[in-house]
Amino acid sequence: MGMSVKPEQFGDYSVKNVKSFQGREGYGFNCTLYRNGKKVGSCIDDASGGEMYPISWERNVDAEAEQKLLDEHITTIPKVKTDRDIELTVNEGWFVTDLVTYFELQRDVRKMAKQCKTKTLFRTPEQNRGSYSIIPSPCDDRMREHIRKKYGDAEIFNDVINEGNIPSVLGG
Repeated sequence: MGMSVKPEQFGDYSVKNVKSFQGREGYGFNCTLYRNGKKVGSCIDDASGGEMYPISWERNVDAEAEQKLLDEHITTIPKVKTDRDIELTVNEGWFVTDLVTYFELQRDVRKMAKQCKTKTLFRTPEQNRGSYSIIPSPCDDRMREHIRKKYGDAEIFNDVINEGNIPSVLGG
């Protein structure tokens, strides 16, 4: 699942405590919504085919003011052009879904970066989009040479992650 909202467009908003799942009608999640690092609400998309439920604002916040701040922020996000040149307006559910997607992407990158400390992770052009290989040895010049000699034009995730990029297996 890709993102249309760029991370720099998230502004003061982030999510934590993300739990995602495959529901009857696709991808669902629940999470905690933060503004400026302060917990302001919780969000649920039960993957039943409809929109995300309205945000459940925390009791200690002014729900009306928080909703207004969020609505105002979302209006600053440019419309998203589809491949058919149709412009779509980002709404609350779309915005939170992209926050969740970004959170999960960053979590996956951290997990892979940890593995890269002791293992070599790579993907050959022949491997399916969602798969990759792991060699249980650290990545060094000898290992890179071995992979390239044996598999040709492989994407070595250790290098990709060290450069601050997202491995193709995660949609990068």
